[in-house]
Amino acid sequence: MFEEQLVTFDSSSELFGLVGATIITSSNDFKGVHHAARALAEDFGRVTKGDANPFQVVDEGQAGFLELTGSNAIIIGSIDSCWILKELERSGRINNGSIRGKWESFTTAVVENPFPGCERSLVIAGSDKRGAIFGAYTLSSQIGVSPWYWWADVPPKFHREIFALPIQTTHGEPSIQYRGIFINDEAPALTAWVLEKFGEYNSDFYKNVYELLLRLKANFMWPAMWPGYPNPGAVFFLDDPKNQHLADEYGICVSTSHHEPMQRATTEWFEEGRKSSGFFRKGVTRAKGLESYFTMGIRGEYDKGMVTKDPGAVVRDVLEQQRALFKEVHGREDAVPQVLALYKEVQDLYQAGEFVVPDDVTLLFADDNFGTLRRLPSGSEKSRAGGAGIYYHFEYVGAPRSYKWINSNSLGKIYHQLNQAHHRNARKIWVFNIGDIKPIEVPLTFAMSMAWNINSVCRENIPQFLDNFATDCFDGGLSKAIVPIWHEYDRLVRLRKHEHIDPETFSLLHYNEADNIVVRWQALALASERLYETASAEQKAAIWELVVHPVKSSFIFTQLRVVQARNQLHARQRRNTANKLLRQALDLFDADFKLSQEFHSLLDGKWNHMMCQAHMAYVQRGQNSNIIVGQMGVAVEGHEGVRPGRINEESERTHPSRRDLVPGLTLSSMSRYGPTKRWFDIFTRGTKTIHWSCSVPHSWIHLSRSDGDIHPNGDDSRITIAIDWEKVPTEFDEEVLISVSSKEGDFEHVHLPIYGRRVPECFSGFVESDGCISIPAAGLGTKDPYQHHPELGRSNDGAVTICNSNSISGNIPFLEYPIYTFSHSTQVTITLYFNLTLEIDPAHRMSYDIAIDDQQTTSHYLLSDSRVPNKLPAEGWLDSVMDCVWRRNHNIRNLETGDHVLRLRLNHPNLLLEKVVLDLGGVRESYLGPPPSFLIELQHENL
Repeated sequence: MFEEQLVTFDSSSELFGLVGATIITSSNDFKGVHHAARALAEDFGRVTKGDANPFQVVDEGQAGFLELTGSNAIIIGSIDSCWILKELERSGRINNGSIRGKWESFTTAVVENPFPGCERSLVIAGSDKRGAIFGAYTLSSQIGVSPWYWWADVPPKFHREIFALPIQTTHGEPSIQYRGIFINDEAPALTAWVLEKFGEYNSDFYKNVYELLLRLKANFMWPAMWPGYPNPGAVFFLDDPKNQHLADEYGICVSTSHHEPMQRATTEWFEEGRKSSGFFRKGVTRAKGLESYFTMGIRGEYDKGMVTKDPGAVVRDVLEQQRALFKEVHGREDAVPQVLALYKEVQDLYQAGEFVVPDDVTLLFADDNFGTLRRLPSGSEKSRAGGAGIYYHFEYVGAPRSYKWINSNSLGKIYHQLNQAHHRNARKIWVFNIGDIKPIEVPLTFAMSMAWNINSVCRENIPQFLDNFATDCFDGGLSKAIVPIWHEYDRLVRLRKHEHIDPETFSLLHYNEADNIVVRWQALALASERLYETASAEQKAAIWELVVHPVKSSFIFTQLRVVQARNQLHARQRRNTANKLLRQALDLFDADFKLSQEFHSLLDGKWNHMMCQAHMAYVQRGQNSNIIVGQMGVAVEGHEGVRPGRINEESERTHPSRRDLVPGLTLSSMSRYGPTKRWFDIFTRGTKTIHWSCSVPHSWIHLSRSDGDIHPNGDDSRITIAIDWEKVPTEFDEEVLISVSSKEGDFEHVHLPIYGRRVPECFSGFVESDGCISIPAAGLGTKDPYQHHPELGRSNDGAVTICNSNSISGNIPFLEYPIYTFSHSTQVTITLYFNLTLEIDPAHRMSYDIAIDDQQTTSHYLLSDSRVPNKLPAEGWLDSVMDCVWRRNHNIRNLETGDHVLRLRLNHPNLLLEKVVLDLGGVRESYLGPPPSFLIELQHENL
């Protein structure tokens, strides 16, 4: 919510001070304006660590109102209700023409002598009640009170003096008309916390929610309702009769979730005998006179598909009943705002034409529950009277696997999908499923920033958003340290959601994948702990909640998964260190529990029960019985097989033609084009200390260590191999042997193929290494109509797509990637990695074209022709949604040695290309795929 600055903390004789200024509202203005003005008065007390500013609600002509001699004032009101603003405009002191008739807009101005007895005033004039409310909370934020001062314990920033800038500003209209949240899947964490702190989901609880939403410039809510039948769930309308009326008073538009029609809760449906007519009528009548958005249609009981032969007929009948009730109660079918959520099978029925949605009803399109939109307005849907919106998840409980422990949302993905929604005119409602509220501070603030002003964020400045948010919460020194931590956290969680990570997810054997990810998390955890130590006492709670806990818990969790995997691998290899790894895994389980306990004890238990969601399960696998127990053992990068030992199934699969060379000890090749290092492990499987040594056949081969000792209960020795390529002859093409021996009589050879070859000096582009070429989509830069999204995708290289403004029917150019191959391959597999997206427009499917050199171009749909568009689960979706990518393979025959040009064309702005991998026979199994290949920089303009 980063608005034009209204205040300064530097004094000047020309400025007037706001500290101590009387905050004035009109008695005939909305109560929500009074609530916001009173909160502003209290916020002045918070930032000055003194008394709150005086607050007055004044009647027209009230005695004493004109006795503010020598005082300053802050006047807050809505232009059509506040008599003070009307009088100021009548006398020419202010002009509200720029916001009159606009939605939730406000202006600010400094007015001299606004009325007798008042020297100067800051006037905040709203076009309507929420315009005035948002103006008051904007001032609160700028004087130093974060929207998250209560929900994340962000301390107010101390200022002795605050001055109004002598400027006029205009704010609004918002980009999205209704913007808000769904409190969902709230048991066990939020529910247990609410029961302990408030007794039930009552108005004392919801006041905190309403205030947070308004401070974030949100105005819409689906209230808590989980778990529902057969267990009692929260009933917003009955748990506390004040809940619904207080929401209207504060300025929050109440709706009900996608499966709770007509302002009725799921629990009420079962308690009242499952009879729709009377059930719907009660919802309509009790909401009369209150700002509400009625959810239309119907799903099956408790958020499931309907069990009926003709669900379309049921929806048609229900819509007819609901519209008749509105006409009966309000006089017109379209008298109140209505929305129909196209969630799961309801979207399928809608697209099949099973029912017709009246034009004044808002169509609410949904994502796939994992942040990928399934559909957006197409054709005439873009100009419906009721408009369209989206229902978007920041947490979810369901297939293929739930995620609701801590924040695992990618800001880059959120940006792209929300931007697509706005571009395609889904601008009526944005509602975000935020689970327990507490762990979603960053993505919720981000989404509400975009909903208020779609141009407040662009694809290149997401780190700037993080900087602004950190600065809004903390002093400059801390905020600058927080931004790189949040940024790297965002990059890491977009690899895969926490709950989707299993021990076998990241590869231990290939590309150092698992170790690299753990090292990144470890560095982040250390940085967050250093930050925490520098924070003041009053800042520590917020730093711990917003920075330390999400980072540290993620590090512990990820490290645990990798340790589990390594424990299982070492057990199969009969390494002594399997026992140490088991102990380490148990210690990490304890660390995870202790971190939760630390969260629950924070601030004398303020957040007890929060973040108590289950987030891991341990699976112990059987051990491989093929390996013979020996003394010293050797294992190499890329293979599970070890020596001494029988050739197990893994080594037979990976090296079926090299059994005579002990396949378990043959490393993948090295060349001057990468990788820069290889490694092998020396370990013990017995009770004696091993005294080992290594030797190499060439002086330009360097080992990280050439000798050492391994004790029975000690750590393994990892030896890294590096090459001084300046000394390697160009014609060198051999498999060298690295000797490994021990004083105890053990001896093995590690086999390493080394290639000294070079590409021609005239070549520029990506070079084959280790039997593959891996190309970041934006590796050579981008030009219109393509654009680079640096914060999208599983790597730090981002993704590439075409611009929304590009004419799809036009001649879209190809992306071109020069490559050089050393291998002559009869068949090459090209794998395209696309960020997970779905068909958002039935009239324009996602397609791309591919060619190499002058070969014929072939065209492909991202999603197969055979399936029903947008129907979930789509083919491959259950795996791809957890992997966060689609992988699409294409075969090319007879690729000769030498230079080539790979050409790709993207034909839809929802296609997000992350990288391209050419498998020339050397691609190894891993989660992220091969890292980027060596790039010889282009000497001409980037393509």
